[in-house]
Amino acid sequence: MQTFTDIHQHLLWGMDDGADSPDVMYSMLREAHRQGIDAVVATPHAEPGFRPFDMGMYTERLTEAQNFCNSEKLGIRVLPGAEIVWTYQTPLALRQGKVPTIGGTDYVLLELWRNIAWHAARDAVNQLTRAGFCPVLAHPERYTAFVLSPKETVRFRNETGAMLQISSASLLNPRHFAQKRFVRYLLNEHAVDVVATDAHNCSNRPVNLGDTYN
Repeated sequence: MQTFTDIHQHLLWGMDDGADSPDVMYSMLREAHRQGIDAVVATPHAEPGFRPFDMGMYTERLTEAQNFCNSEKLGIRVLPGAEIVWTYQTPLALRQGKVPTIGGTDYVLLELWRNIAWHAARDAVNQLTRAGFCPVLAHPERYTAFVLSPKETVRFRNETGAMLQISSASLLNPRHFAQKRFVRYLLNEHAVDVVATDAHNCSNRPVNLGDTYN
């Protein structure tokens, strides 16, 4: 059976706009199992410099999710992580361990501003790289400059070393023609490094990695 790792899920209840109750979190984990996912990186939103990341609650919820998987014999590892928005406080917060990296590695799931300019995107990636981290850009198909210039996006990836994470929903049901063209171009150029769900619930933003693969 094909198995998957999902590096982008908002499954920890009560931490952001993802799962809003234990039952929703449990349902997302059951669906992850059904979809063939055997490792999930729990990635609540983190905004260094804007609001403190509640590491105590995070650790508690992470343990709760893993205990549920163990008790249900789902065979899923729940790993630490966060979807970290870029601010000038982000490198320091990462160095001080105030926000979690992907699975405790040097890889960071980085969210850029939707209307970020190319020079600001390069600066963000370069600052994180100089700090010793490997940025994985969450859903670049939502960033205006990127989606309007697929060729420049591939050049950006190759020159900066940033990895690109496309959301599975953008493959299954692109929001508009430009996004569809963008994703197709990146696939043809072998520039999609990771596909992840960015799941928030079991309804309008569901766990669908297996569906995407099929």
